[in-house]
Amino acid sequence: MNSKIELIDEYINKAKECVKNENFLYAEQLNGEIINTFRNDIKYIWVGTEDDKSHPLQMLSLLISKLRNLKGDLEIEENKQNSEKALVLEQTLNTNISIQISFEQTISAIEAIPNETLSQDEKEQLEGKLSKINTEKDKSKLWEKAQSALKWIAEKGIEVGIAALPYIAEALKNAK
Repeated sequence: MNSKIELIDEYINKAKECVKNENFLYAEQLNGEIINTFRNDIKYIWVGTEDDKSHPLQMLSLLISKLRNLKGDLEIEENKQNSEKALVLEQTLNTNISIQISFEQTISAIEAIPNETLSQDEKEQLEGKLSKINTEKDKSKLWEKAQSALKWIAEKGIEVGIAALPYIAEALKNAK
């Protein structure tokens, strides 16, 4: 869309220069160029210009106004699209940051579990299961990995569940 705005600016500048220099022959040529170039972008671009064929500079002035309106519409649309993209990016970042923090907090909580409750090997095993959940993008595979982890956690006791369940619930909630 940016190149179209640049093209519009180019034609506006050409037209303004033509009107300023009162170049009637070039004005007739430029009127035709503008109408042919933007006939698909400006509905009824020729309306109001057919009466001014004997006054190509007035016709060109009218086309400058129509080009400015088109440029404004395109800039509004471009800003709207950029805002929507920024919002989606922000929401994605917020979700990723939220899950990443939860994952790191969960790992810290697991490491804090006494070795009598959960051995170092079991901690590493649980961290591996949670890491697989953390990296899984497919919702059905994520659910399978979460079920496997939940069964394993249930066998290990409440303290392990308190450390790991909030992260698993958050990961499942944010799955797409």
